[in-house]
Amino acid sequence: MAWWAAAAGLVATVVGLVVLFAYALSEVRADPSLSLIDGYWIGRLPWTAIGIDLVVIGSTMAVVFGTLAAWISGGGLRRLVSLLALAVAAFWWFVATLPFAGGAPCPSCPPPGPDPLTYAYSLPDLTLLLLVLPAAVAGAAALSKRRPGRAPSPRPAVG
Repeated sequence: MAWWAAAAGLVATVVGLVVLFAYALSEVRADPSLSLIDGYWIGRLPWTAIGIDLVVIGSTMAVVFGTLAAWISGGGLRRLVSLLALAVAAFWWFVATLPFAGGAPCPSCPPPGPDPLTYAYSLPDLTLLLLVLPAAVAGAAALSKRRPGRAPSPRPAVG
């Protein structure tokens, strides 16, 4: 079950990245003076939100279930690598859920709460480095197969 969830998370992450790339490319095709980065920052709904949601949710699934699958299937190196990837992703989630500290205070407004999806959109480079890359590492650790040990060589028959 953990293996399938890690694979589904990786697929969702890739689909989200493809949606974001295709959307940015469509903006560049509409206005050739834009770069792909400019196309990303235009951020029209619903495509940007769909892409960001798939990347964040898929990467989180891949790193959590990838680590679980690596721990279940064994192997010291796989466990260590997946645990480090999980720690990096947990750090991203910790930072992404901190309260927003910018803007002018509004006396009649409640303070804005944490919004990891907005954080992912606003800092895509950190999201790629601290969430998507660890998800790929944990997913690879979970989905890689252990190499079988060497089979014992047959002994010649004594006769």
